[in-house]
Order: sequence, then C-alpha cells, then structure tokens
Amino acid sequence: MRIQFINPPFLGRFSRAQRSPGVIKSGTMYYPYWLAHAAAYAETQGHEIDLIDCPAAGLGRTDLEPRITQFRPDLIVMETVTASWQSDCETAGWIKSFLPESLICMAGTHVTALWRETLEEHPAVDAVAVGEYDITISELATELENSGPQYSRVLGLAYRENGQVRQTQPRPLMQNLDDLPWIAPIYKRFLNPEHYYFNLSHYPMVMLIGGRGCNAMCFYCVYPQVVHGHRYRHRSPEHIIGEIVWIQENMPQIKEITFEDDNFGADRRFARDFAEKVKASSVKLPFFANLRTTVDFETLKALREAGLRNCAVGFESADNMILKNMRKGQNNDIQERFVRDAHQLGLLVHGCFMVGFPGETRETMHKTLAMAMKIAPDSAQFYPVMPYPGTGAYAYYKEKGYLATENFREWLTSDGGHKCVLNLPELTPKEIEDFCEKAFRKFHFRPRYLGYKLKQAFRTPTEGWRSLQAGLKFVLYLFTNKRQTEKSFEVNRMPSAEGWRDFIRVPMGRMERLKKESS
Repeated sequence: MRIQFINPPFLGRFSRAQRSPGVIKSGTMYYPYWLAHAAAYAETQGHEIDLIDCPAAGLGRTDLEPRITQFRPDLIVMETVTASWQSDCETAGWIKSFLPESLICMAGTHVTALWRETLEEHPAVDAVAVGEYDITISELATELENSGPQYSRVLGLAYRENGQVRQTQPRPLMQNLDDLPWIAPIYKRFLNPEHYYFNLSHYPMVMLIGGRGCNAMCFYCVYPQVVHGHRYRHRSPEHIIGEIVWIQENMPQIKEITFEDDNFGADRRFARDFAEKVKASSVKLPFFANLRTTVDFETLKALREAGLRNCAVGFESADNMILKNMRKGQNNDIQERFVRDAHQLGLLVHGCFMVGFPGETRETMHKTLAMAMKIAPDSAQFYPVMPYPGTGAYAYYKEKGYLATENFREWLTSDGGHKCVLNLPELTPKEIEDFCEKAFRKFHFRPRYLGYKLKQAFRTPTEGWRSLQAGLKFVLYLFTNKRQTEKSFEVNRMPSAEGWRDFIRVPMGRMERLKKESS
C-alpha cells in the first residue's frame, strides 16, 4: 500500500507541528515529527511511503500536484491544525479533483477534537485518525488492501458509512515507545534539515521526541490535553542515544538535537539515567529540551553535564492565583528557584509567558513582565493564550462567551501571526495583543539586556552568533509583518465580572474526559 504523508501548504512558512502553530516572528520552522513517526512506523509494516513538507520546502499546490500524481498514493495522510483547518480541507478537495480514488485521512489535534464537524462539513475528507495515529494509519492502510475494507476494525478512526459519520473505539495510547522506529532516517531521506530553524538551538538542528504526554495538568496545553494525555511515556535512553549517534554519523551538518517533549524532565529517574548514559556514550552533540520549573536541581545538573545547553520553560504568569486557575502546579517561589538553579549551572533559559488566563487584569500582565525582567532568562516570549478545541481552555472560554470569534480562519493575521481571540472582562483582544508586542520589545531592547548579550557574545561566540541570527529575523519581522495595518477584533468591552479574581475550577480536556469515562 502506497501512503503519502503531507504537511499541506498554508501561508508560506507556517510552522504546523508546534503547540501554537503560526508563521513565527523568530523564523522558527518545526519538523513534521508526528507525520515522520507515522511514516516510519508504516514502512516497518510493509507499506511504501512518501513524506512532503510543503511549508518548509516552500511548496504550493502547483508544486505539490506532480509529486502526488507521480507517487499515486492509495492513502493520503494530511496533518492539520486549528488555524489551517479550513484551508487544509480545501486542499483535500483539490487533491480529490485529480486523484478521486485515493482515500484522504486527516490527523492532528484539531480534527481529533472536531472529527465529526470535519467529516460532516468536508466531503473530500474520507476519514479522521483520532488521537495518536501511528498505528491507526498503518492498520487503515492494511485494511484498504483487503477487498471490502471494514473501517470498524480500525481503532481510533472516524469515517463515513452509508452517508453516516461513525467513530470506532478510542485507540489506547502506545506504551512502549521503543516500538517506534527512529525518525532521523526519514528526515534524511525526505526532508532538508536546512529548511528548519529553531532560534533556541544551533543551526541546523534536528527535532526528536524522547517521550509523549506530560504529568502536568495545565488546562491550555494542546498536546497533553487533546492527544497524548497526562502521563509521561518515554523511549529508553538506549533507543534515544542510538538515534543521536546515527545522526552524528549520517547527518554531519547537524549541530544540535532539539527535544520537543512537553517536559523532558517529567520522570527524574529517566532523565538522570539518560544523562549518565549520554556521558558514557559517543554522543558529542549538545541538546535543547523543554522543562518545567518543578525539575529538581540534581536532575537539572545531570542533564546540564550531559550536554543540555538551553531549555524553554513555561512561567506563564507572575500571579499565584492565575497560576492556580490554569492548574500550572507551580508558584512564584518555585519559578524563581528554578532560574537560580539554571544560572548556577550555566544553563540558558528561554522564558515563556502568556496572558489572558482566568483572573487576568492589566495589573497582572504588567506584574508578569516585571517578573520576567527580574528573573532574567536568556530570552523570552509573550503570547496571548490560544484556547484550541479539545482543551479545557477552549471549553472554558466558549462557555463563558469570552471567544471573540469561533471562525478559525480568523485566528491568525493575514501573514500568519498569532491573533488574540479572547475578549475578557475589562481586557479586549487589542489590549492583550498590544501588551504582548510591547512586552517583547521592552524585555529585549532594554540597555541591560543588550549589554548582557554583548558580553555573552564575547564569552561564547557561538551563542552570540545564534542570538544575532534570531535578532536579525525579528528585525525583519518588524519591517515586514502586517499586524500594525490589521485591525484586532471589533468587540464590545466586557464589564468586570464578579469573582474574576477568585479561584475557579476549569473544565477538563479531551484526554481527562476519556480517562474519567473509562474508569
């Protein structure tokens, strides 16, 4: 069975695989790692595969057509996300116009949450792989090889039958992630590493997944809430190290490994074991990882000694009540302790800050900016909360009437930048957007920060070059983005709400609901 995995074209360099997809001001472009995992697994099951990443390669529909017609796939797998969903479904219709016999299956967080709407509104989409889709796609392909395929035998699938939309039983989460083959060989065969960029890693880099799921309960985080669940399942250290060594030997241009787990330090025993085995191996490449502020000093120290160079950390807010409302599982004291530990170890920290949570006010937003400058991460980002379907955040904001629009086409600016879709008590979308833009500039362009970066460049020229590249990309964004010429959502200002600054209980996300229903 020939399976073609497609990251479809949308708004130029649209980075689809990240938690908040968009055309990123830093120039970031993620690898299509979920598609790569499914493609690699399908090949082990005897299927012929092809992988196309249109945004990274700069391919539009006219470039895509000859590649599709030449491969003539029996099954097409397209990954989609909230902002590109309408466009991706239209691309599916366009493919059907010249390849009507190919079955088109959508996958990703958005269609996992809204599989029924996808199948009811878009006839060109034949099926939806709901949840983790590695095994689902391979089993669907095997079923298609049979005469009179029975889709009902494939777990984790939504499809049409006799004009009716149906869904099979949920697919259990994969427990032994060592059953997944390495994805670096897939990257080497089908992708160009120079097309991908991550401003926190040395270029060119490779993105890997060490594990899936996150033991934190943050109500807005799309992958744990919608697809992977709230338990960290990881590959063995030997499996990961073997892939890194393969990269060193077969992709010599790669300068860093970027782990895109939600929290690489979620299981401290695994993290320390991995660190010790890296030090005893032939691994020479440094690595980046996402961490939480709850990672303890000894684990952080072990990872640092094994080659951890930089990490991204979700601080989100400086207000303890807001942190409690979002179910972050941390407070100001924990956040400040983590940064002190990282600085002591010489570890770089990228601080992630968001505004628009339950209880947010102008005062709490400015309090967050003040904390960012106080704890002094190496770099920072400021974004509005993006409440994607399937998360508890989406359920909360929709129920309260705080969504400025439910037209997903409008969730990005015309050139792909994130657009605030929240209209909160006494905080309009424009006020939240303006704060994020000003906070980013105020953090990075203050004399003290610029002086720190200059000293860093003299001490560590490679870090200086990385920062310079990131800075130049941001300056380019300032001169080319259309945000200043586009209006924010025109909304009626929401009055102050009773209990807005109180503790609340937010709704559960999709994976929490499934767990509760099955217990």
